[in-house]
Amino acid sequence: MQIKLSWLKTAVVAAMVWGVTAGAIATPLTLTATGSSAGFNLTTFVSGYNFGGGYGPLALGVLANGNIVTASSGDQKVYVFSDVDNQTLASSISATPYACQTGNCNYAMATAGGQVYGAQAFGGVYERFNSDGSRTPIPNLQAAGLLGSLGIWANPVNGHLIASSNKGLVEIDPVAGTFRVINANLFPDGVSVSADGTVAYVENGGTIQSYNIATGALIHTYSTGHSPDGTGVIFGGAFDGDIIVNNNDGTVGLLDPDLVDGDPLQYQIIASGGSRGDFVSPDLNNGTLFLSQNEQIVRLSCGPGCSIGAPNPGLPEPGTLALVGIAVFGLGAGRKLRPARH
Repeated sequence: MQIKLSWLKTAVVAAMVWGVTAGAIATPLTLTATGSSAGFNLTTFVSGYNFGGGYGPLALGVLANGNIVTASSGDQKVYVFSDVDNQTLASSISATPYACQTGNCNYAMATAGGQVYGAQAFGGVYERFNSDGSRTPIPNLQAAGLLGSLGIWANPVNGHLIASSNKGLVEIDPVAGTFRVINANLFPDGVSVSADGTVAYVENGGTIQSYNIATGALIHTYSTGHSPDGTGVIFGGAFDGDIIVNNNDGTVGLLDPDLVDGDPLQYQIIASGGSRGDFVSPDLNNGTLFLSQNEQIVRLSCGPGCSIGAPNPGLPEPGTLALVGIAVFGLGAGRKLRPARH
């Protein structure tokens, strides 16, 4: 049961980025009236990936020292950046060439337990990223025949990786170097995980789907349109449990999985005018979400008391949130309180 609290819309909230300095947007990706009124904010993290219309970086990870690592197939380099806005490629701390393992050597990445993991698309080896951008394979996975496909996300409850692989949707214990197959027939794109660690949200066949991580069973299919790709779940705040969707058509959507199909508030566009959205990645330093575009990485924030993609250090742990939800449920006779949306 997800409880959504009432919220106050203010200009101050719309300008905050959880301690990240606001900056100008390098491309036309801008908030819609819906996104602005809901308190979301956009800034530029890194721009200047000009590779003739090809991909820039698709995913990012947060290193143990707080720096951000990403990789771009456009110039086949792994970049390490400080976690500040309005940077270019020349701002990087390091830029290390890497070799393509696959025909599409963009990296999917996830951060778990202070460690960044990733794999190149469509057949890459699962690797650990070091603070300088160098990488080492996760022991045992390659020998077991497990290779990366597309999306990967860290389960916020147990630190395991939920990943799209050549063996289907899998759960990886990156410390032990073991895995289990969640659904052998599912080869999705963008992947994210609910706050309680029980549900995987994925892009599959032009829709967003939810799957039970324990059983692999399909829970629901959401037909959002707009060519969805990367997904990130909101933790806390007015839109707790809602899903940010980065779309290939240059829009960003907000999906409420608790609303019934056909409800016009189930899926709303909160940003538009971008180039091409792909993966998203959580910034564990401050609770914002990185959105990939062809030529840049944009940062999305959702205001105080809210984190996107993973718990923010200032937010209660998932278990605490569950206890609060139970208490509110008892007081409110189970009614879901929803903010007014425009």
